[in-house]
Amino acid sequence: MPFVAKLHDEAANRAGIMAEVDRGHPGRRDRRRDTVARAIGAALFFAIVALITAGPDVMSRWTLTGFQLACVGIGGAYGIYLVAATRHTHVTLERAYSTHLEELSQRLRNMAYRDAVTGLYNHRYFREQLTHEIERSTRYGQPLALLVMDMNGFKQINDRYGHLTGDRFLGLVGEIIDRELRASDIGARYGGDEFVAILPNTTLSEARTTAAKLSIAVAGAAAISTAGETVQLGISCGAAVCPDDARTPGELIERADARLYELKAQRKVQRAAVA
Repeated sequence: MPFVAKLHDEAANRAGIMAEVDRGHPGRRDRRRDTVARAIGAALFFAIVALITAGPDVMSRWTLTGFQLACVGIGGAYGIYLVAATRHTHVTLERAYSTHLEELSQRLRNMAYRDAVTGLYNHRYFREQLTHEIERSTRYGQPLALLVMDMNGFKQINDRYGHLTGDRFLGLVGEIIDRELRASDIGARYGGDEFVAILPNTTLSEARTTAAKLSIAVAGAAAISTAGETVQLGISCGAAVCPDDARTPGELIERADARLYELKAQRKVQRAAVA
């Protein structure tokens, strides 16, 4: 489950706000600065105590006055420095906290919209984006293609090699789909061994070309079982286009799904004829 592992790695690497602040070792610089500030403060305190207790006995009046004025000036500068340093620390912590919250929010969004097994978007995100893309396609008069895919013989893979191996192969297919699609496309796991891909500004002919490319990539994947056996993976794809085939999300899914099962039925007939 690569996506879950990725989330755990991110959480381990960014476990706290101060971990964000420490990039470039700012924390080390702050600690050195605080140490120097404490040393100056302690020296100033002892100097004032010494002036109060021993100054009148060992110094002339004018010398004592000069030292007192110097202490006042240094004390004022030290106070200004403390105020500035405290403000800097607060600002740094606020920025780090804001960065931490943004990254946490992004991780939560990923968890809400990503499928844990494949790393692709999940069914919920797919339906939201399909509705949005159909509206955009209708508004601007651009074609929108939808691919519905499922893995060939996935039940037999689960039965023979187990569900953990089946999940690993699902993740492998998800990685291939994510890699082969364009940046503007949206790949998602529809459920079970079914995948979908939203292809903006794509005709039916172009969608079928993409489907063929995905099928070839999956067929050429190196799928090895835990026993070391090479497993031949495959996917079947059905395509439909808005607005030619349908104008609503449900109808578009149904049309692509129907073409998927038409293709699978044709393959069964071909295999039976060969046998």
